[in-house]
Amino acid sequence: MAQPRQVVSTVYPYLSIIVEIRGQREEVLALIDTGYTGDLVVPANWQSRGLGLPDGRSTVEVGDGRTVYAPVYLGVLEIIGFDPIPEVAITALGDEYILGQRILDRFEITLDHGQRVIVRP
Repeated sequence: MAQPRQVVSTVYPYLSIIVEIRGQREEVLALIDTGYTGDLVVPANWQSRGLGLPDGRSTVEVGDGRTVYAPVYLGVLEIIGFDPIPEVAITALGDEYILGQRILDRFEITLDHGQRVIVRP
């Protein structure tokens, strides 16, 4: 499939993504967080979906400065409109979907006046 020139989200500052972990797949909106240095955070309730043991654990510094340990699963992430990205480190923590810098650095991201997000390969 040919890559589009750009994807535009008018749900600022979120992008539509598809997350897949061990056959469990979901289309959601994910917050763009340039302060998160990892790949992707999914809500902790993903652990209750029968995913089995995590592939690892990660140390994450949360917004208030605390350090927490969270399970990490390898999965697939697709920013809708672009090719899927395999073997993404997906951390199960909190209650929101968060795209981090390790994914965002793969793209040119424009936060356009608080109105839209423009993503280019």
